[in-house]
Parts: sequence; C-alpha cells; structure tokens
Amino acid sequence: MRKFSWLMLLMLLAIPNLQGQTERSPKDYFDSSVSRLQQGDDDGALTDINKAIELNPSFAQAYFVRGSIRFSKGDLDQALSDYNKVIELMPNAPGIEKVYNNRALVRRMKGDRDGAFDDYNKAVSLNPQFAEAYHGRGNGLGDKGDLDGALADYDKAIQLNPNHPAFYIDRGISYFQKGNLEKALADFDRALELAPNAANTYISRSIVRGLKGDIEGAIADIKKGASLNPAVVAEKGKASFTTPFSRLNDFVVSHPTNARAYELRGAFRLLQGQKPEAELDFRKSLELDPKLKSENDRLREVFKP
Repeated sequence: MRKFSWLMLLMLLAIPNLQGQTERSPKDYFDSSVSRLQQGDDDGALTDINKAIELNPSFAQAYFVRGSIRFSKGDLDQALSDYNKVIELMPNAPGIEKVYNNRALVRRMKGDRDGAFDDYNKAVSLNPQFAEAYHGRGNGLGDKGDLDGALADYDKAIQLNPNHPAFYIDRGISYFQKGNLEKALADFDRALELAPNAANTYISRSIVRGLKGDIEGAIADIKKGASLNPAVVAEKGKASFTTPFSRLNDFVVSHPTNARAYELRGAFRLLQGQKPEAELDFRKSLELDPKLKSENDRLREVFKP
C-alpha cells in the first residue's frame, strides 16, 4: 500500500497544475486579441491572433480579425490574404458579406477596381440590407465614372442608415463632380453635423462655399480643417484615394473659365508652399473676372506663407 502511495505522489508531481497552468485554447487567444484591440493595443492583438491561428489553422474568425488588424496597420497584401482565407473556409457562413465588403476595400486601395466592384456586388447580393456595401459599390461606380449609378447607391445606403457621415460625404463629392453645388453643400453640412471633427469634410465644404462666392465661409472651413489635420490641404493622398485639392484641380480642368476655381486653387497652393504657382492661379482668376480682386487679396492675406 505504501509503494502505491509513493507512485501516486510521483505521478501527481509530474502532472502540471491544471488550475494554474492550463494551456490557453485558440478561443482564449482570440478573445484576448479582441480585448487588446478594444484597448488600442494592435501589436498585442496581432500577437494573440497569430497564436490562435497557429493552434487552429482553420479558425476562420481569427483570420478575419487578423485581416482587420493588418489592414489598420497598412499591410494590404497580408490583409487581402487573410480575407481570402476566411472566404475559403466559410464561403456561405452568415455575415460573410462583411468579409467581401472588407476585401473590396483592400482591393480598391490596391488599385484593383474591378475586383473591388465584384466584391461589393457579391456583398449586396448576399445581404440587400447591408448599407455599407451599397456605399462601397457607390464608390466603385464613381471610380468608373458612373456618377448617376454612384448617387443611386449612396441614396440606398442613406435610406438604410441615415446617420453614417461617410455616406453623405461621398454623395456630396459625387454631387460636386456633377456640378450640383447646392446638394453637395447640403450633404457636407449633414456630414459635419454627424462628425464635427472630420478635417477632410471641412476642406471639401470650403471648396463648395468658395465656388458659390462665400469666401469667408471657405476661409473658415480651410482654417478649421487644417487645424484638425494639416495634411488635408496636401496635393496628393494615400493609395488610390484623392484629396479635396485633387478634386478642385479636376474641377479647374473641367471648368477652365471658372474664375473662383482658380482663386481657390491659388489659396491651397499658398498653403502647400507653392507661391509662384499660386500667383499664376490668382492672375488667371483676375483675367477671367477682374471683380474678384478683393477676394484674391483676402485669400493672399489669410494664407500667405
């Protein structure tokens, strides 16, 4: 009997303390990753989700989380790979339209507009009540130059979710591109009601206000936008997305006799440190409409280097 007791003791010593040292499961790492994400710890979240996938290579939801983390860190190729894996593992799962929507955004940012458009179409077909997919598809249609189609999709997105500022911003941009300044202004106003610290929206609204002759309103919006984020007055944006300045430049090209478009571009060029180019724009503005001299001078004064 004594020998049996010693044997049991040796076996107990060899077994880990199950209460304090239980190995963590893939779901434990998954839950920890989500918790870290909510706390803003992207690196810690990525470490945990990598461990969840290492322990369970078929854990589809973990690939989705990792794809989202990688996207937020700017790793588009790896994010795309993760979203592809989710669709491979669970092609017909409830909610899979969100994965198609996310993958579409990655594809669009990588310049694959056709692939993105296909994914948005798929998301809409899977869930006709998915507002974000209509919004994304509207962006895709805008990329293709189909502004009427884009507006129809933005209208549907807003019908399904009337409190999402991005829907109004992008619809406002499409209205601006069509030359409907009144509707563009209304959409930018609504977007700023919903998201009052959106720097890009202030800059977009400043352009519309300026083109409508509200120079003081334009100045106020430019100042506000630049104070929130100085980069919003830049000439070039990231990836495939255009800046408000780029859209203004396109407007100048398509409306070569619009004097206020030149004076606004001149103001932006002053902010970009391009004084000679700004002066050329102000000069062109006055050639087209000499009555704008006081406006030109006001913009020079406010935004001088």
